[in-house]
Amino acid sequence: MRHRYPPAAAEISAIYSGAYGLPALTGAGEQARGRAYAAAIVDAIGARQTGLRMIDVGCGSGAMLRALSECEGGASFRLIGIDPALPRALAQAGERLTLMRGFPDRELAGHGPFDVVVSINTIEHTPDPAQFLATLETLMASDGQVIVICPTTEFANDELLFFDHFWSISPAAMISFAARSGLQLISHKELAAPLAGFQLFRFARSTFAGSEVAGIDVSPDAIAYLNAWKELDASLEQQLAAAKLPVQAFGAGQMAALLRAYAPCTFAMFERFLLDHPEEAWPLGPAVRYDGFDTLVGWATVVAVHPSSQLAVAARIQSDGGFAVTLPAAIKN
Repeated sequence: MRHRYPPAAAEISAIYSGAYGLPALTGAGEQARGRAYAAAIVDAIGARQTGLRMIDVGCGSGAMLRALSECEGGASFRLIGIDPALPRALAQAGERLTLMRGFPDRELAGHGPFDVVVSINTIEHTPDPAQFLATLETLMASDGQVIVICPTTEFANDELLFFDHFWSISPAAMISFAARSGLQLISHKELAAPLAGFQLFRFARSTFAGSEVAGIDVSPDAIAYLNAWKELDASLEQQLAAAKLPVQAFGAGQMAALLRAYAPCTFAMFERFLLDHPEEAWPLGPAVRYDGFDTLVGWATVVAVHPSSQLAVAARIQSDGGFAVTLPAAIKN
């Protein structure tokens, strides 16, 4: 799946060269994700190795590389990360860990080759996945490997909703892109919690050229999921109007931002955002520390967290005496 009208490469480049804010997120949640991805990378590499040269293309804040440099499996690795939106305050140059701002086809001259080329949740942001994989292939050592992580297509989920995700790539499509890029698939796996909803591909250099796969019908699951989001604003508005209470949201991160985009009338009703750690709130509005009953009484609270956590958070709010409004079942993946 892709955008019906894909942006040009220059438009995409402008997004990440400008005020793209995700790499600036460095709180506890980002650090936890970094540790989870580092563990997945170590597991994918397999047998214990030392002194590997690794580059992370599209490294974000560098959380994965920092976690990898501190864990037993990667403590001896020489690590480089590059991202076009890396905040300049996070850039660093060291003997074991270097983080730089830029694009891999422009700023990496003289830095390769690498034993392991990693890219996590980046290929779906590119104008041409095959060309992106070809760039990764040029960074590999002769016996190196490429590891790519991206959102799964096994089931529909919120990764389909992000405007800057220009592709949703099935395993068959990824194999085709790789074959056109001088790579061949070694292994593929769906990742487990806390990385459920993502898939990992491992490639080696190939000696033959491939061709593009035939078209594949769009999953009915994806169509139903996107239709549920299309109808969400009206559904939530109706529930909140019936409650006749001021409205707040629990959560002020990715899911709340998706509600701003896809349920704008509902989002406009939010007077404040509750969080256990308000210092980690995205800049969506007033953030208040969750304090059980005292922050719930007299409010309707929309559960604006990842769908996989919706029911658990709603149960917590209700047990604390609050009135919780959750997303419909079709969205609770």
